[in-house]
Amino acid sequence: MPRHYSDAELQQLAAFYDTHGAVHLPGFLDRTTVERVLGEIDRAAAAATGGGGAPGLARSFGRGRGRMTIRSQADENPVIRGFLLQRGLAEVVARVSGSRILQFWFDLTFIHEADADGGAGEGSGWHHDISAFGFKGEKLPSLWMAMTPAVEGQSRIEFIDGSHRSVPGYFRPPTGATSPDDGMLEIPDYDSMLRDGTERRLAWDCAPGDALLIHPYTIHGAKGNAGSARHGRRVAITTRWLGDDVRWLPLDRRFASGAGIDPASPPALGSRPSRSTFPLVWEP
Repeated sequence: MPRHYSDAELQQLAAFYDTHGAVHLPGFLDRTTVERVLGEIDRAAAAATGGGGAPGLARSFGRGRGRMTIRSQADENPVIRGFLLQRGLAEVVARVSGSRILQFWFDLTFIHEADADGGAGEGSGWHHDISAFGFKGEKLPSLWMAMTPAVEGQSRIEFIDGSHRSVPGYFRPPTGATSPDDGMLEIPDYDSMLRDGTERRLAWDCAPGDALLIHPYTIHGAKGNAGSARHGRRVAITTRWLGDDVRWLPLDRRFASGAGIDPASPPALGSRPSRSTFPLVWEP
């Protein structure tokens, strides 16, 4: 079960999120929940690598050097779905992000390990999520939950502090081609800006059960798992949520599909997410 927060605690978390674009929720999940969810993730990963014994082979699996991504487990795994679509979980997301209602969109699971040669695995470059989302809105938060430790050297997520308030537009995602006339911007050299002090890094070491709530415009990234002897794999599951200001406004046809979207008959431009497709999980 998700941790219970008092009204005062939720107000403090919301104020931090609004200022910085991300907030740490230590101890968000109890140990029993983490172990149960991690077991389901392990079964899905084993199926993807030929281990067998797990349903859901139609899931979307992405592979990289020392990295696996599993998309939309909630569509096929009732244990994962029941865990993610809890009213108590959605309430925390809604109240911290400032949304009156909250619909569930989809989930992504990330497994980061060292590369086979013992070096660092593949990480994620600086980016913000909103560019790749067909839906747009300020109330489109991601709840990222650690199933294993995520610390420095072990694919810890890092943020550009307050960047959700300062980005001048939509930055082109770091992977995949887009149209040359998509109107997106090339992402700045944030590493240089961190070195010269014009930007500030925000990061938390996360234990299993810790969570991070991330604004859709916040610049973030994660280095690959360093693969040293004292580090194991890093497993986390993230969820995308649709709040009360969200509308269907894809920037590029490459992003005019995705979880719950039929590319042959996408939603009308400017329309709200359908409650029949994207379940309403929180409403006061």
